[in-house]
Amino acid sequence: MPIRLGDLAPGLKCRNAGASWLTFDIPFSTLEDLELVIRSGAINERMIAEIYGVPFEHVSIYVYKPAVAIKVTLPRASAAGGVDESDFDGAQQFAPLLDVEIA
Repeated sequence: MPIRLGDLAPGLKCRNAGASWLTFDIPFSTLEDLELVIRSGAINERMIAEIYGVPFEHVSIYVYKPAVAIKVTLPRASAAGGVDESDFDGAQQFAPLLDVEIA
C-alpha cells in the first residue's frame, strides 16, 4: 500500500502569501518522515506545477530541517478577493497534496 503525503504530514496547510501567492506548510512528526519524502523526490517543482496549473519555474520549494518541514510557494490562479475568487484566504488549496504518493 503506498504511503501518501497526508499520512506523513497530517498538519499540511495552505494560506495566502500576499494577494497573488499561496504558501504551503508541510510539517512532519519526525525527521525520518521528512527525509523519506526528500529521498523520494515526490515533492518537486514539476509535480506541484502540474497539480496547480502554474509554470514550474514559478514554484519554490524550501526544506527547513530545524522545523522538520517543507514550504512550497507558488502563484495563485487568481488574486485574492478577485471577481473569480473561490477561496479568499487560500486555506482550501492543500487538498490535492494529501494524496501525493511518497513510496
